[in-house]
This record gives sequence, C-alpha cells and structure tokens, in this order.
Amino acid sequence: MTVIFRPEGLLFRATEHAGGPWSPDMLQGSATTALMTREVERLAKASGFAVRRLTFDLWRPAGLRAFRLETDMLRDGRKAKTMQVRLLDGDVEIGRCTALLTVQGGDSPPDPFSKDAGDAAPETGMPPPAFAQKWSRYFQNVSVRLIDGALERPGPAAAWMRLDVPMVEGETNTPLLQAVQAADFASGVGQIVDMRAWTFINPEISLYFFRPPEGEWILIRSRTRAGANGAGLTMATLSDRTGPFAEVLQAMTFERRAARAQAS
Repeated sequence: MTVIFRPEGLLFRATEHAGGPWSPDMLQGSATTALMTREVERLAKASGFAVRRLTFDLWRPAGLRAFRLETDMLRDGRKAKTMQVRLLDGDVEIGRCTALLTVQGGDSPPDPFSKDAGDAAPETGMPPPAFAQKWSRYFQNVSVRLIDGALERPGPAAAWMRLDVPMVEGETNTPLLQAVQAADFASGVGQIVDMRAWTFINPEISLYFFRPPEGEWILIRSRTRAGANGAGLTMATLSDRTGPFAEVLQAMTFERRAARAQAS
C-alpha cells in the first residue's frame, strides 16, 4: 500500500513516496509539515481547543529516514495555549512547528464585509499537464484540479488539491492535515518567475485559521510578490467546498540561476 510514512514504534519512517522536488531522496515540505500537524491536532482534540495558527520553521533538508517528534507546551492558558512540536532525525532538529490553540467560544459576530462569491468545485477544474504532475514523487500522489491560472506559467493561480494516500500508514487524512499539506504548494501555485532562470525557497510557512476545514479537497488561491534583495512573499487563501477558512503566508527567497544552468 502506498503511504508517506510508516510507524516504527515511536518513530515515523519516510517512504519513497515522500520524496520532494529537489531530490527524490529528500522529504517534500508537505510531508514534513503534515507530520508535525498530526501531533498538534492530537493534542488540540485532547484539550478541546481549536487550532488557530501554525508556524513552521524548516531548518534543514531531511532525507528519507525515520523521524521522531518531541512536544512541549510553552503556555498552558485557560483561553490560549502555545505548543511546540520538533521534528528530529536522531539528535538533529529538522524543523519546528509553533501552534496557537484557543478556547472554542459560542456565537461569532456577523461579517458583512466578507462577501465570497464562491469558487468552482474541484470537479469542474482541469488537471495540470503530465510533466507538472511529475514535479516530485510526493506530488504524484496529490490530485490537482486548476480553476484559475496554470502551474506551468507564472502568475496568480487557484488549484484544488487532495492527498490521495495516507500520510501515516493505517490512518485517515484529516481535513486539517489535508489543508497543511496543500498549503506548502502555495508558492508553487502562485510562482511569478521563469524557473529556468530563478530558484525560490520558503524556509517557513504560517497558516492562520478562522474556522476548521472540512472535507478532503482544499483550494489554494495564491499570489506572490517580489521585493528587494531577493526577498518575496507568497499569500494564499485556503478554502473548502463551504468557502474560505484560512490564510497562508510564506517568506520567499529568490536566487538567479547561474548562466551555465540557464543555457542547459
């Protein structure tokens, strides 16, 4: 059975299907963030609190190895909790998630200023070209349906995504996990450069939730801005079939490829 991680006692071993775009032997960012999210969600459910913010710092590349998670409660308040999940390869920290959880209230005020027209359903979208779907081993297990723009051309775009295989063997992918794994593709969906001439990375990603996601399909509506000295910012809205539920920010770093690489 195709899965992204297999449990090994207290560890999670990445399979070949976790491979990312820069090397098939290195973890896709979506796999890294989703595995940490799994632990956040487990503790959020136990406390009855809602996940409101997830900030991931991705510190170093990770190979297809067995990883462990360490969790710390940084602030255990009555109305807000801050927790930290660390992803480790042995004693080496690969990345870290800082999560804000808040108590769930009753009613919310009406919002007359947010008038969402509604997005086309994933069934109406178009799959990307075959070469784009082969971007990484991981991405080959993600269903994609474009409703605006194109993955192979620069510019803002909107794409529905769904991970079609279990993130962890024996488990069902939750809507929150689907949202986080999809969010990592925001910079790719809204990329603005000719990738033959430029590279770009996002060493971090933050998601801000104003309601819990629902269902399997997650829509990413993404755009990117380039600033000074190689800096950029990707901004994306995440929606499900009901409408928007979160905003995503990714700090981007652009680098021009060497002339020899462009020529080849």
